[in-house]
Amino acid sequence: MNLGKKKRKEEKRMSNMEFIEVKEVILESDPERGNMVILKESPDAERYFLMFVGDAEFAAIAKEKGIIRPKRPLTHDLYLSILERSNVQFLRVEINDLKEDTFYANVVFKIGDEEHRVDSRPSDSVALALNRKIPIFVRKDLFRRKLSEEEIKDYEEIVKSVKF
Repeated sequence: MNLGKKKRKEEKRMSNMEFIEVKEVILESDPERGNMVILKESPDAERYFLMFVGDAEFAAIAKEKGIIRPKRPLTHDLYLSILERSNVQFLRVEINDLKEDTFYANVVFKIGDEEHRVDSRPSDSVALALNRKIPIFVRKDLFRRKLSEEEIKDYEEIVKSVKF
């Protein structure tokens, strides 16, 4: 299959997916569980998208949220400065897939009148989106739903009943 045909097939597949725009980016760090980035469609939303990230990615997102202020530019700041001078217009980020326990994203941008998309780690794309103030979209079926107190109790009862 030629590259143009493959690109059009992927774009058609993406257009048929339902995405939710993220309005809330939350950072949490836990010594046992690690660094977490939680994306929600609103502060009080029941659904959320959760990803675990490394220290560098956590710091990049924290910088873009104004939580930390590094003395020197981070790596992505350098790349964004170069791209800005090249008239690249960033449009949106799409967290669009989960394969073999790994999330995938695309950064969508324009050069001139032509729209492009590139594969990206979701953590990098979130930092970029916050920096450029562009929308973050997550495929609807990648969201999780917060469990109710009753569901948590039911789950705990099931776990207690399992014999090892």
